[in-house]
Amino acid sequence: MSEDIRPLHVGKFVPPPYAGVEAHVDTLLRALLPQIRGTLVAGESETANLDAVQHPYRVLTARSFGKFASATMSPGVLSLVRKELSSQRCNLLHIHAPNPWGDAAILTGAGNAPVVMTWHSDIVRQKQLLKFYRPIQLQALKRADRIVVFTPKHYESSEQLHQIDLASKIVHVPIGIDFSLLEKGNASLTTLKRLDEFASGRPLLLTVGRHVYYKGYEHLLSAMATLQTDTVLVMVGAGPLTDVLKRQAVESGIDHRVLFLGEVDHPTLVAAFHRCDVFCLPSIAPSEAFGIASAEAMACGKPTVVCELNNGVNYLNQAGTTGLTVAPCDVPALADAIDTLMLNDNLRLSLGRAANDWVRAQFSIQAMRDGTVQMYCQLL
Repeated sequence: MSEDIRPLHVGKFVPPPYAGVEAHVDTLLRALLPQIRGTLVAGESETANLDAVQHPYRVLTARSFGKFASATMSPGVLSLVRKELSSQRCNLLHIHAPNPWGDAAILTGAGNAPVVMTWHSDIVRQKQLLKFYRPIQLQALKRADRIVVFTPKHYESSEQLHQIDLASKIVHVPIGIDFSLLEKGNASLTTLKRLDEFASGRPLLLTVGRHVYYKGYEHLLSAMATLQTDTVLVMVGAGPLTDVLKRQAVESGIDHRVLFLGEVDHPTLVAAFHRCDVFCLPSIAPSEAFGIASAEAMACGKPTVVCELNNGVNYLNQAGTTGLTVAPCDVPALADAIDTLMLNDNLRLSLGRAANDWVRAQFSIQAMRDGTVQMYCQLL
Protein backbone atom coordinates (compact mmCIF):
# COMPACT_ATOMS: atom_id res chain seq x y z
CA MET A 1 0.00 0.00 0.00
CA SER A 2 2.98 2.32 0.49
CA GLU A 3 2.99 3.25 -3.21
CA ASP A 4 -0.46 4.84 -2.67
CA ILE A 5 0.86 7.12 0.10
CA ARG A 6 1.98 10.47 -1.27
CA PRO A 7 2.60 12.83 1.67
CA LEU A 8 3.08 16.56 1.28
CA HIS A 9 5.24 17.95 4.09
CA VAL A 10 5.13 21.65 4.95
CA GLY A 11 8.15 23.10 6.76
CA LYS A 12 9.36 26.61 7.50
CA PHE A 13 12.19 26.53 4.99
CA VAL A 14 14.07 24.09 2.78
CA PRO A 15 17.26 22.62 4.29
CA PRO A 16 20.17 23.21 4.55
CA PRO A 17 21.08 24.17 7.19
CA TYR A 18 20.31 20.78 8.68
CA ALA A 19 19.29 21.75 12.19
CA GLY A 20 16.18 21.61 14.33
CA VAL A 21 12.91 21.16 12.45
CA GLU A 22 14.65 21.17 9.07
CA ALA A 23 17.00 18.36 10.13
CA HIS A 24 14.05 16.24 11.24
CA VAL A 25 12.03 16.83 8.06
CA ASP A 26 15.03 15.96 5.90
CA THR A 27 15.80 12.81 7.90
CA LEU A 28 12.17 11.66 7.84
CA LEU A 29 11.70 12.16 4.10
CA ARG A 30 14.93 10.28 3.42
CA ALA A 31 13.93 7.47 5.80
CA LEU A 32 10.61 6.92 3.99
CA LEU A 33 12.37 6.31 0.67
CA PRO A 34 12.07 4.42 -1.60
CA GLN A 35 8.64 3.03 -0.66
CA ILE A 36 7.13 6.43 0.12
CA ARG A 37 8.25 9.40 -1.96
CA GLY A 38 7.27 12.52 -0.11
CA THR A 39 7.27 16.13 -1.25
CA LEU A 40 8.45 19.10 0.80
CA VAL A 41 6.95 22.57 0.45
CA ALA A 42 8.74 25.35 2.34
CA GLY A 43 10.15 28.83 2.08
CA GLU A 44 13.60 29.68 0.81
CA SER A 45 16.45 29.01 3.22
CA GLU A 46 17.93 32.08 4.88
CA THR A 47 21.51 31.16 3.99
CA ALA A 48 21.75 28.16 1.70
CA ASN A 49 22.34 28.10 -2.05
CA LEU A 50 19.64 25.58 -2.91
CA ASP A 51 20.79 25.32 -6.52
CA ALA A 52 23.87 23.51 -5.21
CA VAL A 53 21.86 21.01 -3.13
CA GLN A 54 20.46 17.76 -4.46
CA HIS A 55 17.61 16.44 -2.32
CA PRO A 56 16.57 12.80 -2.86
CA TYR A 57 12.94 13.80 -2.37
CA ARG A 58 10.83 16.29 -4.31
CA VAL A 59 11.12 19.93 -3.17
CA LEU A 60 8.86 22.88 -3.96
CA THR A 61 10.23 26.23 -2.80
CA ALA A 62 8.13 29.29 -2.07
CA ARG A 63 9.77 32.69 -2.28
CA SER A 64 10.49 34.24 1.12
CA PHE A 65 10.02 37.93 1.85
CA GLY A 66 11.97 38.17 5.09
CA LYS A 67 10.78 37.21 8.57
CA PHE A 68 8.19 38.50 11.03
CA ALA A 69 8.04 37.31 14.65
CA SER A 70 10.36 34.37 13.78
CA ALA A 71 8.02 33.26 10.96
CA THR A 72 9.32 33.14 7.40
CA MET A 73 7.10 35.25 5.13
CA SER A 74 6.40 32.70 2.39
CA PRO A 75 2.75 33.07 1.31
CA GLY A 76 3.42 31.05 -1.83
CA VAL A 77 3.31 27.93 0.36
CA LEU A 78 -0.50 28.14 0.33
CA SER A 79 -0.93 28.02 -3.45
CA LEU A 80 1.62 25.21 -3.75
CA VAL A 81 -0.26 23.14 -1.15
CA ARG A 82 -3.61 23.69 -2.87
CA LYS A 83 -2.15 22.71 -6.24
CA GLU A 84 -0.49 19.53 -4.99
CA LEU A 85 -3.56 18.26 -3.13
CA SER A 86 -6.24 19.30 -5.62
CA SER A 87 -4.30 17.61 -8.46
CA GLN A 88 -3.91 14.43 -6.35
CA ARG A 89 -0.16 14.61 -6.89
CA CYS A 90 -0.11 14.33 -3.08
CA ASN A 91 -2.87 12.78 -0.98
CA LEU A 92 -1.89 13.51 2.64
CA LEU A 93 -0.88 16.80 4.27
CA HIS A 94 1.83 16.68 6.96
CA ILE A 95 2.54 19.98 8.74
CA HIS A 96 5.53 20.66 10.99
CA ALA A 97 4.44 23.08 13.70
CA PRO A 98 4.73 25.76 14.89
CA ASN A 99 4.36 27.20 11.42
CA PRO A 100 1.68 29.80 10.62
CA TRP A 101 1.79 29.02 6.90
CA GLY A 102 1.32 25.35 7.70
CA ASP A 103 -1.73 26.09 9.87
CA ALA A 104 -3.13 28.32 7.13
CA ALA A 105 -2.51 25.57 4.57
CA ILE A 106 -4.56 23.15 6.68
CA LEU A 107 -7.49 25.55 6.73
CA THR A 108 -7.34 26.75 3.12
CA GLY A 109 -5.88 23.92 1.07
CA ALA A 110 -6.31 20.54 2.77
CA GLY A 111 -9.70 19.76 1.25
CA ASN A 112 -10.63 16.18 2.12
CA ALA A 113 -7.03 14.99 2.51
CA PRO A 114 -5.97 13.49 5.85
CA VAL A 115 -3.94 15.94 7.93
CA VAL A 116 -0.99 15.11 10.19
CA MET A 117 0.64 17.72 12.39
CA THR A 118 4.04 17.08 14.00
CA TRP A 119 4.20 19.23 17.13
CA HIS A 120 7.82 20.31 17.53
CA SER A 121 7.11 22.89 20.26
CA ASP A 122 4.65 25.44 21.55
CA ILE A 123 4.82 29.04 20.38
CA VAL A 124 6.71 30.54 23.31
CA ARG A 125 8.13 34.00 22.75
CA GLN A 126 5.39 35.69 20.72
CA LYS A 127 2.88 35.79 23.58
CA GLN A 128 1.14 38.99 22.47
CA LEU A 129 0.80 37.86 18.86
CA LEU A 130 -0.44 34.47 20.07
CA LYS A 131 -3.54 36.14 21.53
CA PHE A 132 -4.57 37.07 17.99
CA TYR A 133 -3.20 33.92 16.33
CA ARG A 134 -4.69 31.40 18.78
CA PRO A 135 -8.06 31.04 16.96
CA ILE A 136 -6.25 30.00 13.76
CA GLN A 137 -4.07 27.60 15.71
CA LEU A 138 -7.10 26.05 17.40
CA GLN A 139 -8.94 25.56 14.12
CA ALA A 140 -5.87 23.86 12.62
CA LEU A 141 -5.60 21.56 15.64
CA LYS A 142 -9.29 20.67 15.35
CA ARG A 143 -8.89 19.86 11.65
CA ALA A 144 -5.81 17.68 12.14
CA ASP A 145 -6.47 13.93 12.14
CA ARG A 146 -3.27 13.02 13.99
CA ILE A 147 -0.85 15.10 16.09
CA VAL A 148 2.63 13.58 16.39
CA VAL A 149 4.80 14.14 19.45
CA PHE A 150 8.35 12.83 19.77
CA THR A 151 8.17 11.98 23.49
CA PRO A 152 5.41 11.73 26.12
CA LYS A 153 6.88 14.90 27.67
CA HIS A 154 6.11 16.88 24.51
CA TYR A 155 2.40 16.36 25.09
CA GLU A 156 2.43 16.57 28.88
CA SER A 157 4.32 19.88 28.94
CA SER A 158 2.47 21.60 26.10
CA GLU A 159 0.03 24.31 27.13
CA GLN A 160 -1.25 24.76 23.58
CA LEU A 161 -2.04 21.07 23.07
CA HIS A 162 -4.26 21.19 26.16
CA GLN A 163 -6.47 24.12 25.11
CA ILE A 164 -9.01 21.57 23.89
CA ASP A 165 -9.31 17.81 24.23
CA LEU A 166 -6.87 16.38 21.68
CA ALA A 167 -5.91 13.17 23.50
CA SER A 168 -7.50 10.88 20.89
CA LYS A 169 -5.39 12.46 18.14
CA ILE A 170 -2.01 12.27 19.89
CA VAL A 171 0.45 9.76 18.43
CA HIS A 172 3.93 9.12 19.87
CA VAL A 173 6.46 8.64 17.05
CA PRO A 174 10.08 9.10 18.17
CA ILE A 175 12.36 11.43 16.31
CA GLY A 176 14.92 9.38 14.38
CA ILE A 177 18.69 9.85 14.49
CA ASP A 178 20.79 8.39 11.67
CA PHE A 179 23.52 6.89 13.82
CA SER A 180 25.50 5.66 10.82
CA LEU A 181 26.31 9.27 9.93
CA LEU A 182 27.86 9.81 13.37
CA GLU A 183 30.52 7.10 13.23
CA LYS A 184 34.01 8.36 13.97
CA GLY A 185 35.12 7.31 10.51
CA ASN A 186 33.04 10.21 9.16
CA ALA A 187 34.96 12.77 11.25
CA SER A 188 37.22 15.38 9.68
CA LEU A 189 40.83 14.54 10.57
CA THR A 190 41.79 18.18 10.05
CA THR A 191 39.18 19.27 12.61
CA LEU A 192 40.24 16.62 15.11
CA LYS A 193 43.79 17.93 14.88
CA ARG A 194 42.63 21.55 15.20
CA LEU A 195 40.58 20.75 18.31
CA ASP A 196 43.50 18.83 19.85
CA GLU A 197 45.70 21.87 19.34
CA PHE A 198 43.08 24.22 20.77
CA ALA A 199 42.43 22.10 23.85
CA SER A 200 46.14 21.44 24.50
CA GLY A 201 45.29 18.72 27.01
CA ARG A 202 42.49 20.68 28.72
CA PRO A 203 38.92 19.35 29.09
CA LEU A 204 36.76 20.23 26.08
CA LEU A 205 33.10 21.26 26.33
CA LEU A 206 30.96 21.40 23.18
CA THR A 207 27.70 23.15 22.37
CA VAL A 208 25.88 23.18 19.03
CA GLY A 209 23.01 25.42 17.99
CA ARG A 210 21.81 28.73 16.56
CA HIS A 211 22.81 31.81 18.50
CA VAL A 212 19.33 32.89 19.55
CA TYR A 213 17.81 33.96 22.87
CA TYR A 214 16.35 30.66 24.09
CA LYS A 215 19.65 28.78 23.74
CA GLY A 216 20.96 30.48 26.90
CA TYR A 217 24.50 30.88 25.61
CA GLU A 218 25.13 34.05 27.61
CA HIS A 219 24.68 31.96 30.77
CA LEU A 220 27.07 29.30 29.47
CA LEU A 221 29.75 31.94 28.83
CA SER A 222 29.17 33.37 32.31
CA ALA A 223 29.60 29.87 33.74
CA MET A 224 32.82 29.41 31.75
CA ALA A 225 34.23 32.50 33.48
CA THR A 226 33.70 30.96 36.95
CA LEU A 227 34.85 27.36 36.37
CA GLN A 228 37.36 25.78 38.74
CA THR A 229 38.72 23.69 35.87
CA ASP A 230 40.54 25.08 32.85
CA THR A 231 37.85 23.70 30.52
CA VAL A 232 37.73 25.10 26.99
CA LEU A 233 34.51 25.61 25.02
CA VAL A 234 33.82 24.96 21.34
CA MET A 235 30.69 26.62 19.96
CA VAL A 236 29.28 25.31 16.67
CA GLY A 237 26.62 27.46 15.04
CA ALA A 238 25.83 31.08 14.33
CA GLY A 239 22.93 33.49 14.51
CA PRO A 240 21.79 37.01 15.37
CA LEU A 241 23.56 36.94 18.76
CA THR A 242 26.96 35.75 17.53
CA ASP A 243 28.65 39.16 17.77
CA VAL A 244 27.15 39.76 21.22
CA LEU A 245 28.46 36.41 22.46
CA LYS A 246 31.93 37.02 21.03
CA ARG A 247 32.02 40.40 22.75
CA GLN A 248 30.94 38.80 26.03
CA ALA A 249 33.77 36.27 25.78
CA VAL A 250 36.30 39.07 25.27
CA GLU A 251 34.92 41.22 28.08
CA SER A 252 34.88 38.22 30.44
CA GLY A 253 38.51 37.46 29.67
CA ILE A 254 37.77 33.94 28.39
CA ASP A 255 38.07 34.48 24.64
CA HIS A 256 41.29 32.42 24.61
CA ARG A 257 39.26 29.48 25.99
CA VAL A 258 36.31 29.78 23.58
CA LEU A 259 36.46 28.70 19.94
CA PHE A 260 33.63 29.93 17.70
CA LEU A 261 33.51 27.54 14.73
CA GLY A 262 30.41 29.03 13.10
CA GLU A 263 28.32 26.94 10.70
CA VAL A 264 30.22 23.78 9.80
CA ASP A 265 29.97 20.83 7.43
CA HIS A 266 29.02 17.36 8.65
CA PRO A 267 32.55 15.88 8.97
CA THR A 268 33.54 18.85 11.13
CA LEU A 269 30.47 18.39 13.34
CA VAL A 270 31.13 14.68 13.77
CA ALA A 271 34.73 15.46 14.74
CA ALA A 272 33.52 17.91 17.38
CA PHE A 273 31.10 15.36 18.83
CA HIS A 274 33.81 12.72 19.16
CA ARG A 275 36.56 15.03 20.40
CA CYS A 276 34.60 16.73 23.18
CA ASP A 277 34.46 15.39 26.73
CA VAL A 278 31.03 16.79 27.61
CA PHE A 279 28.16 18.29 25.63
CA CYS A 280 26.10 21.20 26.95
CA LEU A 281 22.64 22.33 25.86
CA PRO A 282 22.08 25.42 28.05
CA SER A 283 18.65 26.30 26.59
CA ILE A 284 16.49 28.25 29.02
CA ALA A 285 13.02 28.25 27.39
CA PRO A 286 10.62 25.55 26.16
CA SER A 287 11.17 26.74 22.59
CA GLU A 288 13.88 24.08 22.92
CA ALA A 289 11.63 21.04 22.99
CA PHE A 290 14.14 18.23 22.30
CA GLY A 291 17.67 19.07 21.17
CA ILE A 292 18.77 16.92 18.22
CA ALA A 293 22.39 17.97 18.71
CA SER A 294 22.40 16.64 22.26
CA ALA A 295 20.97 13.34 20.99
CA GLU A 296 23.77 13.15 18.42
CA ALA A 297 26.39 13.87 21.08
CA MET A 298 24.89 11.14 23.27
CA ALA A 299 25.14 8.72 20.36
CA CYS A 300 28.86 9.49 20.33
CA GLY A 301 29.09 8.46 23.99
CA LYS A 302 29.09 11.92 25.55
CA PRO A 303 27.30 12.90 28.79
CA THR A 304 25.21 16.06 28.66
CA VAL A 305 24.50 19.08 30.83
CA VAL A 306 21.05 20.57 30.21
CA CYS A 307 18.48 22.75 31.94
CA GLU A 308 15.24 21.52 33.49
CA LEU A 309 12.57 22.56 31.00
CA ASN A 310 10.08 19.81 31.90
CA ASN A 311 9.70 18.78 28.27
CA GLY A 312 11.30 16.55 25.63
CA VAL A 313 14.76 17.88 26.49
CA ASN A 314 14.48 16.18 29.85
CA TYR A 315 12.98 12.99 28.44
CA LEU A 316 15.97 12.73 26.12
CA ASN A 317 18.55 13.76 28.72
CA GLN A 318 17.77 11.60 31.75
CA ALA A 319 18.91 13.45 34.89
CA GLY A 320 21.58 11.54 36.78
CA THR A 321 21.56 8.71 34.23
CA THR A 322 22.80 10.18 30.94
CA GLY A 323 23.96 13.56 32.25
CA LEU A 324 23.35 16.34 34.74
CA THR A 325 20.43 18.78 34.88
CA VAL A 326 20.36 22.29 36.37
CA ALA A 327 17.80 25.06 36.70
CA PRO A 328 17.55 27.48 33.73
CA CYS A 329 19.68 30.65 34.06
CA ASP A 330 21.44 29.29 37.19
CA VAL A 331 25.05 30.14 36.31
CA PRO A 332 26.67 28.74 39.53
CA ALA A 333 24.79 25.43 39.12
CA LEU A 334 25.75 25.24 35.45
CA ALA A 335 29.41 25.85 36.27
CA ASP A 336 29.31 23.27 39.07
CA ALA A 337 27.79 20.61 36.78
CA ILE A 338 30.46 21.18 34.13
CA ASP A 339 33.25 21.06 36.72
CA THR A 340 31.78 17.92 38.29
CA LEU A 341 31.90 16.01 35.03
CA MET A 342 35.31 17.30 34.01
CA LEU A 343 36.84 16.38 37.37
CA ASN A 344 35.31 12.90 37.68
CA ASP A 345 36.48 10.59 34.90
CA ASN A 346 34.48 7.58 36.12
CA LEU A 347 31.23 9.53 36.35
CA ARG A 348 31.76 11.17 32.98
CA LEU A 349 32.47 7.88 31.23
CA SER A 350 29.63 5.97 32.88
CA LEU A 351 27.08 8.66 32.02
CA GLY A 352 28.43 8.75 28.46
CA ARG A 353 27.95 4.99 28.06
CA ALA A 354 24.41 5.23 29.42
CA ALA A 355 23.67 8.15 27.10
CA ASN A 356 24.80 6.14 24.09
CA ASP A 357 22.71 3.11 25.06
CA TRP A 358 19.59 5.17 25.81
CA VAL A 359 19.50 7.30 22.68
CA ARG A 360 20.18 4.37 20.35
CA ALA A 361 17.43 2.30 21.97
CA GLN A 362 14.82 5.08 21.90
CA PHE A 363 15.42 7.21 18.80
CA SER A 364 16.32 5.03 15.83
CA ILE A 365 15.54 5.78 12.21
CA GLN A 366 13.64 2.49 11.97
CA ALA A 367 11.35 3.32 14.91
CA MET A 368 10.55 6.71 13.38
CA ARG A 369 9.93 5.21 9.95
CA ASP A 370 7.74 2.36 11.22
CA GLY A 371 5.62 4.67 13.38
CA THR A 372 5.13 7.13 10.54
CA VAL A 373 4.22 4.49 7.96
CA GLN A 374 1.74 2.84 10.33
CA MET A 375 0.05 6.18 10.96
CA TYR A 376 -0.11 7.02 7.24
CA CYS A 377 -1.63 3.61 6.46
CA GLN A 378 -4.31 4.12 9.10
CA LEU A 379 -5.28 7.46 7.58
CA LEU A 380 -5.28 6.25 3.95
